[in-house]
Amino acid sequence: MKIELKKWSFKDKEFLIKMCNTIDRNYLSDRLPNPYTNESAKWWLNMVKENDEKKGVFRKIVVDGKIIGTISVEQKEDVYRKDSEIGYYLLQEVYSKGIMTEAV
Repeated sequence: MKIELKKWSFKDKEFLIKMCNTIDRNYLSDRLPNPYTNESAKWWLNMVKENDEKKGVFRKIVVDGKIIGTISVEQKEDVYRKDSEIGYYLLQEVYSKGIMTEAV
């Protein structure tokens, strides 16, 4: 199994919409719109383009050439310090295969 982290692009928009509408939302924050629309995808991909490697790192997780999820490390700010938060999701069909451990 070949696991790669690759930059998101606007070519991925249709798959991003499909994936975000099929993932298991039981463990996700309410930050991810439901349903995930074309506008949602455009907003997120523009945010990634503007902030990648500046305020965070945003990558699609690709296994054997297929996008199966996403992972990000986003910088958080408050009055006292700066820290980061890791966020991710995977398609349910690839749970428990060690993919996220490798991606992190």
